[in-house]
Amino acid sequence: MNAQRGTRNVEGRRRLAVALLLAAVSSGAVEVVPSAPPQQVFAGGARAVEVRFRNDAATPSRVEVRLHLFQLTSATAAPVGGARVWKTLAVLPGQTVVESASVDVPAVRAATRFAARWLDAGGRLLGVTELWAHPDNLLDALKLLVGGQPIGVAESRPGLQLVLAARGIPVAELKRAEDWNRFRGRLAFVANQPESTQGELRLEPALLARAKEGLAVVWFQTSPAISPPALPVVERVRVGRGTVLLAPASALDGLDRSAAAQRALVRLAELALSPPAQLLALTP
Repeated sequence: MNAQRGTRNVEGRRRLAVALLLAAVSSGAVEVVPSAPPQQVFAGGARAVEVRFRNDAATPSRVEVRLHLFQLTSATAAPVGGARVWKTLAVLPGQTVVESASVDVPAVRAATRFAARWLDAGGRLLGVTELWAHPDNLLDALKLLVGGQPIGVAESRPGLQLVLAARGIPVAELKRAEDWNRFRGRLAFVANQPESTQGELRLEPALLARAKEGLAVVWFQTSPAISPPALPVVERVRVGRGTVLLAPASALDGLDRSAAAQRALVRLAELALSPPAQLLALTP
């Protein structure tokens, strides 16, 4: 209870810091459309940040946009360097333009919150874009989850396996039934494989046998009916002592360069390895 209250207090102070940054927003023609939830980026370099500018006026607007980055703590917003000119925008009446801005994010050792303040040449605040910056070792958490054991990967074309191997994560390629039979790791990822049809989950016999023994499986599916929510989990299925998580294949988009995708992959692995007590049972 005290931990939850402390978390709420920290989040409340963080929101106060953001509110202070937003307090100076003017009612001018061009403004930044807030992004929610905060964007996820890697720290330690120039990162692409999406920002939307809207012109609610009845006349065109031309504005020189400046960028000032702040680091958010539990109660304050500390500037990171000074404001710099980003670019000049021309926005038509009623138009919303989507831009990709390069933001220099300092190196961090743990997930850190930042806020990019967008100003015009006169210092008027156009809006704020919130960011979560992460170190580039997010996928190392997978090693801890499986205790250093190899992670099984079954995919018809290279992708996920290459990303994991590039980060020094032991991988076992699962192509044939004998590969599944020999695999003794705790976690496996399945991608680019035949999927469920008409609501039926089809599992290869070798995969099913390993799941019954306690293997945790995350199965990425490309079905149009599957759309990723904030946490890309579609369904959790109990198979004997193991668990199969169904997740949208889009959760892997840009995995080699996306902090959001890497965070999602780690979270899916956590859920597969530590499933809730109540799961939908699968009858083989």
